Amino acid sequence: MTTGTDPQRMLAEMRFEDAIAELRARPGALDHTNAEGLIREWELQARQLQARGETGAARRMARGVRALRALLAHGPDPERMVAEVELPEGYQGKIVLVLFKGGGFDGRVCLRSGDGWHREILNNAMTELRDLGFPSAEAYPLGGAYAGFDDDGRIVIWGTSDEFGSCDKDLAAEMIRRAYPDQRVVIED
Repeated sequence: MTTGTDPQRMLAEMRFEDAIAELRARPGALDHTNAEGLIREWELQARQLQARGETGAARRMARGVRALRALLAHGPDPERMVAEVELPEGYQGKIVLVLFKGGGFDGRVCLRSGDGWHREILNNAMTELRDLGFPSAEAYPLGGAYAGFDDDGRIVIWGTSDEFGSCDKDLAAEMIRRAYPDQRVVIED
């Protein structure tokens, strides 16, 4: 019988913050077979949602898959459960460096992108945390810029955010290089 403190149920409900606390209190309580089944189920749901054009919901499921895989690989460490960089192949647009704190995050710096305003990218980072079940976590802006894949096979970083100021472009470049190790990353200001 599952209860409110059952980590498998918490994971199935994408309540990662609660599940992590329970798994830290009860090492060995994670059923790996159940978690792997959940990953397969979420991957199927993500494909179905994408096929129906529901990209936001598909992205949420894909993030859940990534977070659960990281939990299985590294244990209950939320900082390894969120992607360091979300910058789609071929992207041209705004980026924000975001600091995740609270809810198990000690201070994870991530790079996020989006087509709206820099503020919307920050809001989407907060939504990401909520979607993954980290209600106590917060996202703080560390500045913005622009990034884009160019025709020469490079990823170029330039500019600033009117609202958040300029991000540390050297740090942003370093993070993007880890995400795209075969691409040249340059800063042009």
